[in-house]
Amino acid sequence: MDYADASALDSYLSDSDRRVLELFSEMVAAAGAKREEKAVQLADLLGNPGELGFYITCTEDQRLIRTFHLLRVFRENVELLVHKTWVNEADEKTNQILFEDLKVFIEDYRAGRISSAFRRFVSITRAIPTLFFGSAGRAPDFLEYAFRIDPKFGLFFWYVGELEMQMRSTTEIADKDQLFRLETLLGAYILSCF
Repeated sequence: MDYADASALDSYLSDSDRRVLELFSEMVAAAGAKREEKAVQLADLLGNPGELGFYITCTEDQRLIRTFHLLRVFRENVELLVHKTWVNEADEKTNQILFEDLKVFIEDYRAGRISSAFRRFVSITRAIPTLFFGSAGRAPDFLEYAFRIDPKFGLFFWYVGELEMQMRSTTEIADKDQLFRLETLLGAYILSCF
């Protein structure tokens, strides 16, 4: 999958879709409660408005329970997707790796190993286009294709690409664990809205 800058995406985006690009940058630059506020605004544009706040604006105990529920739903949705896609023998090993990644992702998140969980989340979501579209999901122009299918679908994979670039970046991000935790939760939430 390729990466795209905002100018390359312009023809595919409405004004509210363009706001997604801005909010993402604002979320990364912010910290603490302001970062969470930006994440909720981003989720309102990419998912079902008003729902991500349910996972953020609550007591710490409630947040933990709600987050684990969302991650379980994410895991079940990805497992269902894997089981529903046609698999030939060559795909079986890839699917087994994906199942193992899902298992370790949940374990890492629960254990508070956020950087590791974040990396696995990115890896898992990078595999989803191949499950949907086969080899076309790995094509260099997949992101453009995803935007033509549905701008929100394209924005989700743009988001995943941004997360992958963050993972590879050497720049310092304020409170990286908070950002990675929030971005993982946001990504799982957005995917559950499709």
